[in-house]
Amino acid sequence: MLEFHSGLSSAVNSESAMRECIEHAFDGGSSEGCSLLVIHSTVGHNLQQTLATAREICPDAEIVGCTGSGVIGREGVSESMRSMAIMATTGDECRAVSVNGLDGQNSVELGEAAALELKSKRDGINMIYVLTAGLDVSGDHLIEGIERVFGPDMPLFGATAADNGKAKGTFQFHNDQIMDSGVVLVGFADPGLEIVMGIHHGSVPLDGMTFVVTKSANNQIIELDGEPAWPALLNRVGLPPDAEISETLPITGLGVTLNEEDTALYDNPQILRVPIKLDDDRQSFYLPASCDEGTTLTLMQRDEQYIFDGLDRLMERMTAEMNDRVPVAVFHADCMARGRLMFNRVLKDEIIARMQHPLCGDSNVPWLGVYGFSEYCRIGKQNRFHSYTTSLFSIVRKHAT
Repeated sequence: MLEFHSGLSSAVNSESAMRECIEHAFDGGSSEGCSLLVIHSTVGHNLQQTLATAREICPDAEIVGCTGSGVIGREGVSESMRSMAIMATTGDECRAVSVNGLDGQNSVELGEAAALELKSKRDGINMIYVLTAGLDVSGDHLIEGIERVFGPDMPLFGATAADNGKAKGTFQFHNDQIMDSGVVLVGFADPGLEIVMGIHHGSVPLDGMTFVVTKSANNQIIELDGEPAWPALLNRVGLPPDAEISETLPITGLGVTLNEEDTALYDNPQILRVPIKLDDDRQSFYLPASCDEGTTLTLMQRDEQYIFDGLDRLMERMTAEMNDRVPVAVFHADCMARGRLMFNRVLKDEIIARMQHPLCGDSNVPWLGVYGFSEYCRIGKQNRFHSYTTSLFSIVRKHAT
């Protein structure tokens, strides 16, 4: 039977931070028996030192993780340049695999390859945690590759890695390997567990701000309305032609309209995409998901009231589905732009508290979250890829039968 433990540290020294995370996770007790250690870290930490310390303390654990723009634990949020959080698992019912070399063109193939390896390592997998590179990926195609092996009914959840908001390089880890274009899959196979997911974004469409994709190749957007895509987008949002991706992330969310059924399940009429990479000629850009020619993209705007109202509705849906069960663990992928805008900063402690209390009450539930660039989360019975969302993954014990 799997058991989960989480810890967070804002220590500047990477070795000290890892030791503190593990000490908090096990409440100062022994970490012996740790079989899986999931690490989220901001890019300021020394990742080699982080992994070496983790291996020293938990010699038998499979170590996985990725970088993010910040981390989230049961203790709250930390977004300093050196922040770290972990989820430690004891029990034999989990396995992890990784492959490197991911890009937007090979996401199906690498997703399938990783899934085949995972399936060969453990029978009975009933949910898969997905961590991938954040800058060059076609997330919907990666899902397709995994589903070729496990089928569409396998719940997939997770995040793409991020950096400190510069969109220059993201990192994933597996044991002693640090990758910048990796796919990491963790399969959980405890038959007594199931996962309850919830997701919401807080953006609304801007009137008249639509584009039609007139030329694309997989996840590369080459033309919008017959014009070179990147200059056309910058012109519409009023930015100069030399603007970098990092400057555009907060204001270039692009919505794709959902059908009525998905809209009702998602509590949003659009699913969001974010330009995350430029071609060398700065004429086209890449989304982290494929986009067919003829697709209408709508420019979206963050709406604070919608963020908080939508979060409250999300909590109502999740708590109803959990039916008074307290989670054994919560994994969490989030967008750095969600929270209360004050003093020219997005403050996140309030919004995190409004998630943790409805799900956990006064229980000290292990919690691990990351501010990544995008999220993997189901809508209803379909695995989907998203950006700009809060995505919550509550692992609970099944009802007695």
